[in-house]
Amino acid sequence: MDYFYLIAGIIILLLSGNWLVKSGSAIAEYFKIPPFIVGVTIVSFGTSAPELFVSLNAAISGSPDIAIGNVVGSNIANIGLVLALSAIVITIPVQRSTIRFDFPILIFASIIITVFMLDLMISRYEGIIMMSMMLVYLFFIIKFNRVKKADKIIVFKTKNDVTRSKSSLFKSILVVIISCLGLLVGSNILVEGAGNIATSLGVSERIVSITVIAFGTSIPELATSLIAAFKKQIDIGVGNVIGSNIFNIFVITGLSSTVSPLDVNPTTMSFDIYFLLGFVVLTGLFFIPLKNPQITRLKGLILLFAYFAYYVVLFYN
Repeated sequence: MDYFYLIAGIIILLLSGNWLVKSGSAIAEYFKIPPFIVGVTIVSFGTSAPELFVSLNAAISGSPDIAIGNVVGSNIANIGLVLALSAIVITIPVQRSTIRFDFPILIFASIIITVFMLDLMISRYEGIIMMSMMLVYLFFIIKFNRVKKADKIIVFKTKNDVTRSKSSLFKSILVVIISCLGLLVGSNILVEGAGNIATSLGVSERIVSITVIAFGTSIPELATSLIAAFKKQIDIGVGNVIGSNIFNIFVITGLSSTVSPLDVNPTTMSFDIYFLLGFVVLTGLFFIPLKNPQITRLKGLILLFAYFAYYVVLFYN
């Protein structure tokens, strides 16, 4: 039954997150909210909603290993799996604005969460700091009108679905409410199922969260990026992954620790976090040469190999 809860939880999270993006985008279009604002708010929140609800639920339920492991594991999966597979499908060019603005923010966010974990505790105060940093990041994105290519996804997802009638608006609001309830229910049974499986198998919650749960909650980013790659919308991959990882650190960890201070597993601090930093550094090295930065198929294969190597070391550590 616990395995059923695990699978059912992931499916409910995926469906609810997808409905949330579609309906949220429809509401935004009804009120004529600029597409780029929708991209950095509704789409970012929608694709990261599974991670957010799982970590929040875990924090409230007293499972900090799941709350933190989900974020660390998802960020590793976003780079080592999502970005890697997208690059293997088609070479991905990297926008200079991503290198100059977003990637330094990701480095900063990764260092900040590492520093906050040094005392094996992420406090409410530190959580508030991280959420404040996300607000500053969004402010600069909106201020400089940095339109991300997620706008293309919004158009794709809401095309032929949006009308300006009040009945359509009511339906969209209703679906948003149902989606949030679905995310709540899905995260609850996923955390419960994962915790029970870990107990029955004698495996730590950290291992389950950083592998199975992290992979499950990263599926929205994986699906979005692979679809974009096959459609040759090749300029959205790197920016989406970097943006999602920033959101995971600043918002998900920040909000979870604000709701309930998170105890950090010593192994997460001494092992997992350094692999996360390693993946970030490796991604930065792949931006060379700066004149024509690309994530080629070879680089994608290297990232994928590093991702599987992490799993091997994880289970034999």
